[in-house]
Amino acid sequence: MTNDRDPILQSLFTAAQKDLDGEVFTDRVNKKTRSQRNRILAALAGTVFVMAACIWIFAIPVQAFPQVVTNFLTTTLIDLGDGWAAWVLSPVNNIAGLLVLSLKAMRMFWKKVIAAS
Repeated sequence: MTNDRDPILQSLFTAAQKDLDGEVFTDRVNKKTRSQRNRILAALAGTVFVMAACIWIFAIPVQAFPQVVTNFLTTTLIDLGDGWAAWVLSPVNNIAGLLVLSLKAMRMFWKKVIAAS
């Protein structure tokens, strides 16, 4: 059998080969894992702090927006007084009711068009 390996190259590989101690390797892996975990936890804590600060700063405008939207959507379309007609038509006598009914009609129309094709 012929030896296909270069003796100089083989001697370089054997000189560079060293056995790693299992405990040293395990300690290095644990240290890297702990440092990565600590960095992730610090980034998460920083993100939570920034989000809490933003929520605290923008709390009043964020709370005012739904109130403005609610006031707009509950605006009555026709003044019906205090009679029975006002009680019967009150669910649909506002902008929100009109919006819901129009969206429902468009959805029904769209389903009819899709089913026909």
